[in-house]
Amino acid sequence: MKKLIVSLSLALFATVSFSQALKVSTGGSTGTYSRTFKEMSGICSQQLPIAEVNSSGSVQNIDRLTGNEVNGAFVQTDVLFFRSRTEDLSNVKTLLALYPEEVHVIGLAVSGIKEGGTMGFGAKNVQLNSVNDLVGRTVVAAGGSYITAQVIRLQTEIDFKIIEVASADDALKAVSSGTAHAAVLVGGAPLPNVSALDKNFKMLSFPEATVAKLKNVYRPSKLNYSKMGAAGVATVATDALFVTRTYTTPKFVDGLSKLRGCIIGNLAELQETTGMSPAWQKMDPTNKGKWAYMDLPVAKK
Repeated sequence: MKKLIVSLSLALFATVSFSQALKVSTGGSTGTYSRTFKEMSGICSQQLPIAEVNSSGSVQNIDRLTGNEVNGAFVQTDVLFFRSRTEDLSNVKTLLALYPEEVHVIGLAVSGIKEGGTMGFGAKNVQLNSVNDLVGRTVVAAGGSYITAQVIRLQTEIDFKIIEVASADDALKAVSSGTAHAAVLVGGAPLPNVSALDKNFKMLSFPEATVAKLKNVYRPSKLNYSKMGAAGVATVATDALFVTRTYTTPKFVDGLSKLRGCIIGNLAELQETTGMSPAWQKMDPTNKGKWAYMDLPVAKK
């Protein structure tokens, strides 16, 4: 009987704690968003209760945040900018700029594209080397990467066709089978599914002039994938952000202040502790990101 009472008490305590916690929408249970949340929670949950709500990614996270289902969310910066074209997201603010998520544009090393010639003779092999070569080509992407592809097309005016697929693996399969000329995958490098690709694939680069057209949303970056033979390939990256809504009630303002202070104050521990996500290595505590930053009072210790 005593064990039953204890079990019921613990269950009740967990329920109450979750209802009072700051709820944060992350991503899939095995993804980087979920991993980094768990690691920050492990350090900061003693200062305030925070609870994870898994999701399909940035798009669903924004829906949950604006729908008042959660108090915070992990999102790609470019997804916010894209959604803000048709929605009022002025109430969404950056609590923390976390780490860059690089844009991977992947094609085949030998594209198989032939152009020109007459009656099947004299056609030339076309190689895709940069995103500028994708004019008139088919590009596939999934989830937030699909939005990234749209943002890149809009801002650079590179006129490629975008097809949405169910997953990043489906995007790579479409390139491998020749049904698409390139796939867009966004995430903190190295991405496991991209690391597995061999020299039958290639990383398409972003020319300097193209990077300049994207500077309001993205920042320059480089990619290295040894199996593919990709070394120092120029690309762009979008910041992964921990965003929240504008709160005025003291308990939420104080809670968000404590959370920001805890993560920044313990960043060195997150970066240096063996086994923590390598994403922490790329976090810069002075970076406030490219989306509106939330002004908060300094948390009381």
